[in-house]
Amino acid sequence: MYTDETQQDFIISVFPTRASMPDVIFFDNNCNLRRHLEKRAEDVREHFEHTTLVVDAFHWAGKHQQGGDEYCSKFCNPASYPDLYDETKPNKWLFNSSVCEQTNTWVRKFAAQTREMTAVQFEFFPDEVIKAHNEHIIVELHRGQHFPHQIPASALE
Repeated sequence: MYTDETQQDFIISVFPTRASMPDVIFFDNNCNLRRHLEKRAEDVREHFEHTTLVVDAFHWAGKHQQGGDEYCSKFCNPASYPDLYDETKPNKWLFNSSVCEQTNTWVRKFAAQTREMTAVQFEFFPDEVIKAHNEHIIVELHRGQHFPHQIPASALE
């Protein structure tokens, strides 16, 4: 995608079918995305209807908690969704909702290497580095008795 796509467009490009949509999407700007989706065509709203849109826990605590946005508090507060945390332990989230921030920090380490690359090289390099990194993460998760879910390719068609 190389144009001025919206978050909605990007998410639909990654999860092109309703079956491929995740149960939860953590995103710093989900309050605005949710408002945006309410005004879209029915087929777009239906694409997102079984996906919970919440703000990641760290971002919520730092920016939204003190804000007073009733809409955001009602629909995008991660603490409003008991499936996202362990009710027996305070502040024990079942998902690492800040993984995007952590991944962006990791990706920034490659900025100097990619700065002088052609478009073709740049398309190839991050794809391979991220793929290798993801394979490593999956191995580590399995070692820790955690089993990540992978969407079957058939769900993306």
